[in-house]
Amino acid sequence: MWLIISDTHDNLHNIEKFLEEAERRKVTHVFHCGDVVSPFTLVRLLKLEAEFHGVFGNNDGEWLLLSQRSSGRLMKGPVELAVDGKKLVMMHEPFALEALLESQHYDFIFYGHTHKLDVRRQGKTLLVNPGDGSGYIAERASVVFLDPESGQIDVYQI
Repeated sequence: MWLIISDTHDNLHNIEKFLEEAERRKVTHVFHCGDVVSPFTLVRLLKLEAEFHGVFGNNDGEWLLLSQRSSGRLMKGPVELAVDGKKLVMMHEPFALEALLESQHYDFIFYGHTHKLDVRRQGKTLLVNPGDGSGYIAERASVVFLDPESGQIDVYQI
């Protein structure tokens, strides 16, 4: 099980709730699509016993310390990854989403920034924006849990 999360903006209360659910679901990989914001928030995200992948967002201020604390696992996007035999691209700001979907080059496209949930499939490609992890802009904070083998998703809101 994978966790796709974005735009947490230092809301530790929500992060704790999402990570408790991630532990319950035995998440093996976390994909953070930007705007962690502070190193103290990243430290909490990294305590989950799961492989962490992340990209910087437009509100991440302390890039050097965030990069150091993540051991380079938080990087400037877009980033291409191969995880569990699946090919994916991850970014913060939505960049060329329609072209990426049409290319059918990726199994998954993950992005953030808009604070709006966006889950759609085109051919073999599943595109996911998990919405607003902070809950500061959207009515409800949300993340997406994904079974990478089946492509089954669960939008989880608090």
